[in-house]
Amino acid sequence: MSTIAIPSRLVNNAGSRLHCRQAASTRTPTQRLHPSANRLAYARGWGHGPWDNAGHPSPATLRDTGPASSTPYDRFFAFLPKTPEESNTAMIDDDHYWDPYPQTLTVAEMQTILRISRPTAFSRLQNGVIPAHYIAGSWIVFKAEVRSWLESTSNQAPVDRAAEVDVLASYPEELTYQDLMVLFRKSKETIYRWLHAGEIPAYHVTGRWIIRKTHVREKLRETSNQNIREL
Repeated sequence: MSTIAIPSRLVNNAGSRLHCRQAASTRTPTQRLHPSANRLAYARGWGHGPWDNAGHPSPATLRDTGPASSTPYDRFFAFLPKTPEESNTAMIDDDHYWDPYPQTLTVAEMQTILRISRPTAFSRLQNGVIPAHYIAGSWIVFKAEVRSWLESTSNQAPVDRAAEVDVLASYPEELTYQDLMVLFRKSKETIYRWLHAGEIPAYHVTGRWIIRKTHVREKLRETSNQNIREL
């Protein structure tokens, strides 16, 4: 009678699967979570032991190694969502959090920063809770003003109102349409349309627009939604 040779790799695989089934039967409900969910559970303090369901070191241990490690687990935990308290502290105090955002925010970017829905964002813009400027049917939201407002909401250093921010401080006395494109984060066509419609105060001399910073600053004061809160 002939003997059938079974490749050793099949035997090893079968043994590994049996070992996994036996190990799984002894795990706690938290340890039987999906590996990603299990790592998240340990990271938030829900785990009950030094090992996860795949037999890897605990996420808490991996997280302590910092982002310098090249393992995928360290990279995973380096980008785990922080608690709301940690996120808010970093959002206000950490320049690295704010640097990726442009000086003028879109409503969507503001939603991301404040973790609010689109309807809530527009509601808070309209009632003046979040500082912004309403120009020609568009909300202009400056990062510096939002950051100043957030700092004023801290319960560690309460103040009556946010410190006034001059978003034009770094601009020259005479602005170009390119300056306005950056300031308002609008296209060239939109800036010229606003100039022709008088939405932005300027002089039109021999085919050239002369835009004074003092006039634009006054326009920003007039269009600020903080005027609503002062009424």
